Amino acid sequence: MKKLTKRSGKLYFLLYMLLAVTGITLSSCNNNVMVMLENTNSHFSGKVEPYNNKLKPGDEGFDENAMLMSKYYVGTRMSLALSAPEAASYYWSLYSLKKIESATWIGADEVERTEFALPSSVDCFKKTFGFYVPEVPGLVPGTYELLLVVTDSKGMTYMDSCEIIVYDQYYIETIGEG
Repeated sequence: MKKLTKRSGKLYFLLYMLLAVTGITLSSCNNNVMVMLENTNSHFSGKVEPYNNKLKPGDEGFDENAMLMSKYYVGTRMSLALSAPEAASYYWSLYSLKKIESATWIGADEVERTEFALPSSVDCFKKTFGFYVPEVPGLVPGTYELLLVVTDSKGMTYMDSCEIIVYDQYYIETIGEG
């Protein structure tokens, strides 16, 4: 009889907890979907200041270090497309970066910067710069530096650079029955 009382007490406790959790869950879900979306999206609005792309090199407030972001990631089966601000002339150049270990002390590695030969299909003198990674011979996973040089109508030169990180991109292919 004592065991039966003990088991029924545990059963009542579990039933009480289940009812309490269900009640709390149902009473907290009185918002509709739109209210929940507005609450979530309100955390992101107004915090990011958009880049004023109407500023041209030579204009007051133009920051040459803001023409490119600091890093871009591109997979081995993807393309990269970037655009420069309005200017008189453009020149894009890509460099491969290779670490050279230094024997002087640990952590004093030097980086060898070598200009990367782009195929003729990639135009380095336009406002937009783009290429499809599989079509660029020798572009293997690794870190590269992209340098943008723009010249305004008065002949002033502005430069900005960024890292291009090329990573291996894999797809899982399914084999169909046939």
